[in-house]
Amino acid sequence: MADIPALKTALYDSCLAYSNEDYNQVFSQATLFGLGVVPNGDLNLLLTVTQGLVDDKLFKVVHSEGLGWKLRSREEAKKYRSLSAEQELVYGLIDEAGDEGIWSKTIKARSNLHDAVFRSAIKHLESKSMISDMKSVEHPTRKMYIKSSIRPSDRATGGPWYTDGELDEEFISMMMNILYEYIKKKTFYHSSSAAALKKPKKVKKIDPQEAKALRDKTLGPRVKTEEDDERALRKRKYDSFFPMPAGYQAYPTLDELTAFVENSRYTTQTLSANEVEQLLEIMCYDDRIEKIVSGPDGFAYRALRPSLKSEDDRQSNFLTEAPCGRCPVFDLCEEGGPVGPSNCEYFNDWLEL
Repeated sequence: MADIPALKTALYDSCLAYSNEDYNQVFSQATLFGLGVVPNGDLNLLLTVTQGLVDDKLFKVVHSEGLGWKLRSREEAKKYRSLSAEQELVYGLIDEAGDEGIWSKTIKARSNLHDAVFRSAIKHLESKSMISDMKSVEHPTRKMYIKSSIRPSDRATGGPWYTDGELDEEFISMMMNILYEYIKKKTFYHSSSAAALKKPKKVKKIDPQEAKALRDKTLGPRVKTEEDDERALRKRKYDSFFPMPAGYQAYPTLDELTAFVENSRYTTQTLSANEVEQLLEIMCYDDRIEKIVSGPDGFAYRALRPSLKSEDDRQSNFLTEAPCGRCPVFDLCEEGGPVGPSNCEYFNDWLEL
């Protein structure tokens, strides 16, 4: 007579070694026979052994292209054996949902349990720290449950872009600025002496005294302010960056940028290449960078030359703010006349030239 307990242990251990402790692998009848544990290809004996393992919660029956079995760890099987039938039904549905979690309404519909029995089962499982509720960014209003030993998927939590179910705009903005500065350094050549060596513009000498008096009366005399100093500093910094020559191939690739983020000290978050690419796509849409054909990987990124205008200036209506619209000598403004665009300090100031 076959020693069923010994065969159960032998078959379970053989399956565990065969799958390399992969509890998601499905074992078919042919695979189990192939392990050589059940002698003489005895189908009835195999079914008896597998049913014994199912009863012990070490096997679970699945229907994938026919009848099959999946393994449970001995620790997980022990948890199942400690549950009542109703509790096991609820826990099994949550277990099957994996890292996506499952809606409480779905559990009730599939288990067909009375509401009081369902709530009692949930309460017991939570008290044993076997399950916990979870927040899903896809379904923020739903009561979701997941096994306590499982980390929710990025799809459910929103990945690194969400904190406690809320979009972390500050973190996203910080990471885009960090990536932009890195790409910018690889896009432009910085010359510390460029601004100092730049030749001043030649301004045609004319006598605009009467025009200047009228203009000053309307627009006000030019008074140097701290804002002028800040603008001059930004201008010098702007002039110190030069684009790389044609044929330059060292623009950063996605792999390089992913490695940079991973090795940086700016965040403890680990971002995958796909997540870094999401940030880069947003920056391309915002016209901060562009994706180009370059380098060994085929594609790379380079920064677009920024404007000297601040964000506030770009959001305002330039047509109404332009000094030309309020200038009393606008009709006289032309090159070679008493007032011209090339020597108008108000116009140049407005353009931040």
